[in-house]
Amino acid sequence: MVKVDFGRAKWIWTKDNLTADQKIVVRKKFVAEEVPASAKAYIACDTKFWLWINGELVVYEGGVFRESLPGCGYAEEVELAPYLKKGENVIAAFVWFFGNGGRNNVNSGEAGFVFSCESLGLYSGEDFLVCEHPAYVKTGAPHPAYLYGGDNVGFDARLDFGDFTEPAFNDSSFEQATVYENWVWGDSFLSPLPLLWTADEQELPYEKTTEGVIGTLPYAMTLSVCFELEAEGGEVIDIRTDRYTINGGPGDEHHQYNGHRIEYTAAAGLNSYKCPMYLYGEKVLMTFPDTVKLKKLFFVESGYNTKLIGSFKTDNKLFNRLIEKSIRTLYVCMRNNFMDCPDRERGQWIGDVSVQAPQVFFVCDPEGVKLLKKSIMDFIQLRKDDVLVGNVPGQHFSELPGQSLVALSDVGLLGEYYRYTLDEEVLQLALEPAVNYLKLWDLDERGLLVPRKGNWYWFDHLWNVDAAVLENCSYVAAARFALKMAEVTGRHEFDDFLQKRVESICAGIEKYFWKGKYYASGEFVDDRANALTVLAGVCPPERFPKVRTILLSVFNATTYMERFVLKALCEMGYIEDAYHRMMSRYYNLAVNENSTLWEDFYILGTRNHAWSGCPLEIAFRYFLGLKTEDAFKTYTVDPVPGLFKEIACSFVAGGEKVELHLS
Repeated sequence: MVKVDFGRAKWIWTKDNLTADQKIVVRKKFVAEEVPASAKAYIACDTKFWLWINGELVVYEGGVFRESLPGCGYAEEVELAPYLKKGENVIAAFVWFFGNGGRNNVNSGEAGFVFSCESLGLYSGEDFLVCEHPAYVKTGAPHPAYLYGGDNVGFDARLDFGDFTEPAFNDSSFEQATVYENWVWGDSFLSPLPLLWTADEQELPYEKTTEGVIGTLPYAMTLSVCFELEAEGGEVIDIRTDRYTINGGPGDEHHQYNGHRIEYTAAAGLNSYKCPMYLYGEKVLMTFPDTVKLKKLFFVESGYNTKLIGSFKTDNKLFNRLIEKSIRTLYVCMRNNFMDCPDRERGQWIGDVSVQAPQVFFVCDPEGVKLLKKSIMDFIQLRKDDVLVGNVPGQHFSELPGQSLVALSDVGLLGEYYRYTLDEEVLQLALEPAVNYLKLWDLDERGLLVPRKGNWYWFDHLWNVDAAVLENCSYVAAARFALKMAEVTGRHEFDDFLQKRVESICAGIEKYFWKGKYYASGEFVDDRANALTVLAGVCPPERFPKVRTILLSVFNATTYMERFVLKALCEMGYIEDAYHRMMSRYYNLAVNENSTLWEDFYILGTRNHAWSGCPLEIAFRYFLGLKTEDAFKTYTVDPVPGLFKEIACSFVAGGEKVELHLS
C-alpha cells in the first residue's frame, strides 16, 4: 500500500463539519501559464465527491469508502491535464458527507475534503471557497435501512443557486474554507481501484400511470436519474426504483429494508435535474401530482471500471440465459467493494466474495482483479484482533466462522485468487493471520472442533444444515491451504500445528461422521456437508460413488452452497451430473423476468445476489475445462463431450482476449 503525502494541502470544510448528511460545493479559480503534460491531483474526503474542471465532469462519485487500515482512508489519483486550458481555470467539487456507517462504509465522525496537485501548485486551504448547497435538504420518512450508508437525496429546486460547475458561476457568496486538523481521518493510502465508469446519458422509455411514470431499463444496473419537467412550483416528486423495498433473506424474509430514494421539490416553470447519487434497479418509478408534466427522462449508467470480456454461448438457450444473468449479477455487485447485493445491504460478505472470486478471472479484464485483491486486503488488514470478519470495510461487520474458514481455503477467496494469479505477496500477508485465526478453535475429547459461534453460527440458510460436518471440513480446507501458503512462502514455523490439527480432525470425521453410505453428525443427511468432505480432501476417492448418490438425491443447499455441491460433483468426475443438477435447480431463476439471479431458489429475498452466480464458474472451469498453471500465460481447454453441440466463448489470457468456437 502506498501512503499519500498531500504536501501543503489541508483538510477543509465549511464552519460546520459535524452535521450528518451535509452536501457542500468547493470552488477554486487559478491561472495556468502553460498546460502541463501531466497534472496529477490527489483527493480524499469523507465521504464522496464529484469533480469538474471548467464545467467538464472529471470524476463521477469519487471517494473510496473508508477504511484502508484501521482508522485510515483512501485517496484517489486524478489526472487533470486533459481538462486544463491556458489562462484561468476553475475547479468545482460537490462533496457529500454521509455521517453514518453501513455494511460497506465507516464513519470517521467529521466531514472533510483534501486536494493536492503539486504540478499546479494547488493545495486545499483557506483560499478555497466553500458553501453548503442550499437546495439539498433533508427528506421526510421513510429513510434507508441501517445497512446502507448515506441517506435519501432531498432537492428543493426553489432554493437552487444555479450551475456551480460553470466557470462563470457567481461564487461571491461563498465563504473561505475552514481548515481542520487531521484528528480523525488518519493516513490516506492510494486507492488500488480505477475511478468509476459512467456511460453516456440515455433516454429512458416510460409508461404513464395514475400516479406518475414507470421507466423500464434495459437490464439491472446502478444509475443516476436525470429529468426535465414543468411544474407550478412546490410539487414533490418521489423517485425510486423497483428495488427500493427488499425483503430479508431466508430466515429474515418477513422483514423489509428500504434503499435510497430521491425527493425532489419543483420550482415554478421548467425544471432540469441530474441526481449525483446512484440508485439500483431494473425500473425507475416516479410519482407526482397532475400539475407536473414530465418532458424528458434520462439515465446515466455507472459501475466499477472493468470491461466484461468473458462470454459463454452454446446451442442451449436456457443455459445461455443463465450465464448472462450470472455475468450481470457479478457486475452489479462490484463498486467500491464486492457486494452481496446492491439493493439491500451492499456488504462485502466474505462468503459471497469466495463465490465471486473465480468468476472475475473468467469474464473481467485485469481491472476486475484489483477489486478482488482489495477484498483480500480488507479481510486480512481489517481483522478484529485475531478474528477475521466479513463486511469490512463496514461499520456493521460480523464474524460468520463458516464464511471466514471458506475464504481461507483452496475453494474460497484466497485459494481462488492465488490459483489464477500466483501472487505470493498476498500469501505472505495472509499466512500468519490465517494461522492465528485457526488457533481460536479448541478440540474436544474426540479430536474434533469445539464449535465457535462467532457473531452468527451460520453455514447456509434453510433446513438440515449439518453444522458439525461443515465446520470441521471447512477448517480442514483452511488449514490445508495454510500449509500450501507456508510452502509457497517458505515459512514453516506453523506446520506442526497445522498438520496435527488436520490429522486429528480428519480422524475424528472418519470415526464419528462416516455412516457407511454418507457423512453425517446426526439423524439427517446434508448435501452441503457431503460436498465439503470432497472439497476438503476428507472423502477418499473410493467413496465418491456413494457421495454422488447423496448429491443427486438431496437438495438442501441454497444458491450459496449449491456452488460447493456442483464443484464436488465436478471434482469427483461427475460433470454431466453437475450440469443436470444445475439446470434443474436454476431453472426458475433462468426463466424469470429479471436480468440477475435471485437470492434463493424458493424464498425470495433480493432479486440479485452475488452468491447465486456460480454457474458462470462451473461453465468455464468444468464444462469448458479451462485450466492454467501459470496465471493464464498459457492455458488448456478440455470441453466435456456431449453437453453442447456448439460453444462460442471468450475470456482473458495473457492480457489478451481469447475467443473460442468449438463444435
